[in-house]
Amino acid sequence: MNIFNEYYESHNLEELSRYSNFSKKQLVIEAEYMHNTLSRILEYIDNGGEDLRYIYSEVMDGIYESRI
Repeated sequence: MNIFNEYYESHNLEELSRYSNFSKKQLVIEAEYMHNTLSRILEYIDNGGEDLRYIYSEVMDGIYESRI
């Protein structure tokens, strides 16, 4: 976890991150939603999916629908 701590500190995420005021529950929901979205995208690609519009759509849904 040291690399993450270094990133956190060097980018001043405590003050600058859009997530710094979220509760632990909100962060867990956010992380799970994004993980599930990325897993769906990877499964689609692993199964031969090549439609970039579909992938783009999934990414955008993951980014915008995960906001609490």
